[in-house]
Amino acid sequence: MPSGPRARRALTSAARRGYRVAQRLRPRASASDGRPAASVCAELEALTQEGRGDAAVALVRRELDALGRDVVFLDLARRAASRAGEPTLQLEVVRAQLAATSRLEAPVRARLERARRQVEGRLRETDPSWAPGVPAEVVRSAVELLDQARAERGGGLPLRPAHLLKIALPQRQSGYSVRTRYNLAAQVEAGLDPVAVTALDFAADDDSPQDVHGVPHHHLRRAEVPVHETHDEHLDAYASALAPVLAGLAPDLLHVHSGGRGYEAALVGGAVAQALGLPWVYEVRGFFEATWSPDPEHAEVAETYRRRRAADTRAMLAADAVVTLSESMRGDIVGRGVPAERVHVVPNGVDAQAFSPRERRPELVQRYGLEGRFVFGYVSNLDHYREAQELLVDAAMALRAKGVDATALVVGDGQRRAEVEAHAAAVGAGDAVVFTGRVPHDEVLDHYALMDVFVVPRVDEQAARLVTPLKPFEAMAAGLPVVVSDLPALTEITGAGARGESFPAGDGTALADVLARLHADPARRAELAAAGREWVSTQRSWSANGPRYQAVYDAVLRDR
Repeated sequence: MPSGPRARRALTSAARRGYRVAQRLRPRASASDGRPAASVCAELEALTQEGRGDAAVALVRRELDALGRDVVFLDLARRAASRAGEPTLQLEVVRAQLAATSRLEAPVRARLERARRQVEGRLRETDPSWAPGVPAEVVRSAVELLDQARAERGGGLPLRPAHLLKIALPQRQSGYSVRTRYNLAAQVEAGLDPVAVTALDFAADDDSPQDVHGVPHHHLRRAEVPVHETHDEHLDAYASALAPVLAGLAPDLLHVHSGGRGYEAALVGGAVAQALGLPWVYEVRGFFEATWSPDPEHAEVAETYRRRRAADTRAMLAADAVVTLSESMRGDIVGRGVPAERVHVVPNGVDAQAFSPRERRPELVQRYGLEGRFVFGYVSNLDHYREAQELLVDAAMALRAKGVDATALVVGDGQRRAEVEAHAAAVGAGDAVVFTGRVPHDEVLDHYALMDVFVVPRVDEQAARLVTPLKPFEAMAAGLPVVVSDLPALTEITGAGARGESFPAGDGTALADVLARLHADPARRAELAAAGREWVSTQRSWSANGPRYQAVYDAVLRDR
């Protein structure tokens, strides 16, 4: 590794400022192999910036004893452990930082104390022995309220499930909220009486009930959100806020849907359901344990991944029943030890009347320069690497090289848009790719209609392998032939070629080959389009999910 001036240049400006402070406060330590601390810090900084988390963590573990009072090394070590998803090591480093910090450095100690509490909170919420707490007086009051609300509601009424949601319409438009909207409507159509409660501090104008397509939604709001609130403190507050609201609704059972980290809504819902004596169902909408990091090489092996996966599994085992979106997801859940008879599939669906084939709007064709071109594309957010919109760019370039006047249409926006656009610029894509950005909801179907083929280019990572996205169903209903990467959750949709084509995940050249064949064979495109629309219309309508939920609820209540 570089030493001397080269090592110092490798450090961030913040680290160099830390060096100056450290040099005034205490003499510098040496590494376990005798190297200067500056050299070790430069190596650690480089490993972290290069995303080599395993090597960075190994270096921290090896040198923590020798450099356990070097404030610059400790600061870099804490960041490395955080980025690598190793919270236990991160906590060890923070505690070493506190031990190495003078009592006179009050602002620094305050920052480190906050960091310590944050890491402890993240560890506590995934600890098997911990659950959100509801104060005894809140439980007593909520139980009394539940009895009163049940008496006022009376008997002989439709079964009432209370849905605990991460987000909801109209405040948030996403695949999550669209699934919720249509499935709750399907429950009403099936004769159920659903109500909904959104997560604590979800963005809403106020905490008054709000109907969303005829289903009452209640929002848990606080007058003031505490500054620097830790994960476990938030979940404690969430449970305390939920208990009285849920009791006042007098539900027959609680239906918890995955939260932002997956398991945290189930931790809260399970604790409150137990306190109120309610049965509860956990709807696993995705496997979120691998979403903590954008690094596909490390996301599924780090401590954060293992702890989150274990916490989600415990929630599945604790629930009276588990609902999920596909057979691929069900297989994973059963593989975790959840009894197969308690795991039920309620698939994503589509409103085949709302999403129906239509003609291209000439003004959109002109706006995007698509006249006379073979157009393929994807409608999705650009937030996560799993969506792999870069493959669309590569396929468009390969098709152009084959003499096909093709354009990749990327519909949507998100954190990775600049990254994907940079890739397009780097390969000189030019008008071979069009980025529309975010489009109004009422124009989404018009953008589907611009495409000759709809492509789901997801790469091979856990959620992509197992979780079925909503967009292919919409594309099929819109009358588009669908091409997907060959991952189980996606080929389950295309039916092994009966309703769509597939290509090896991550292979842009193979995708281009499939698209070239479809470009040359309009009859095959029409055949796939017709088969896909027929399948979603008959097998994946949202209305069919109402009876599916009814059967799950009946089984849960019968077994109590």
